[in-house]
Amino acid sequence: MRNPWTGPLTVALVVLVLDRWTKSLVIHHLPQGAALVLTPFLNLVHVRNAGGAFGMGAEGGYRSSFFFIVVSLIAILVIISLLRKLPSREILVRWSLGAVLGGGLGNLMDRLIYGRVIDFMDFHIAQYHWPAFNLADSFITVGLGLALWGYYRLKAKG
Repeated sequence: MRNPWTGPLTVALVVLVLDRWTKSLVIHHLPQGAALVLTPFLNLVHVRNAGGAFGMGAEGGYRSSFFFIVVSLIAILVIISLLRKLPSREILVRWSLGAVLGGGLGNLMDRLIYGRVIDFMDFHIAQYHWPAFNLADSFITVGLGLALWGYYRLKAKG
């Protein structure tokens, strides 16, 4: 029988490697604060976010950085706990949680290395901008959405 940890941990590793690679490209090829227009609705930027989602809590300095490190570690432990309890046949939920885990590890590494998270995708319509985000954030969002959908589908089955 196949190890139920193989799929989620492989997904987490792939997400983590892609996240670190894209952030490395931004750090080495785009000056901090710079923006590169790619399309009428997408810019590449180099932003360092000290806060959480949408920059919330960024004004707290060292205390907020420590807070977000602790929150990240707790979230990672919760994901591992969920993976331990989930039946191995729930592949969609397990792999989705692997994506969330990889994204969480990527952003945690940023906080530990730089004290901030590297964001670089800036979507906008005219002058209205979505807060900048990164690949890890994308995998966390999509992974959580798929995991919730899979979990509720599982509950609906009984």
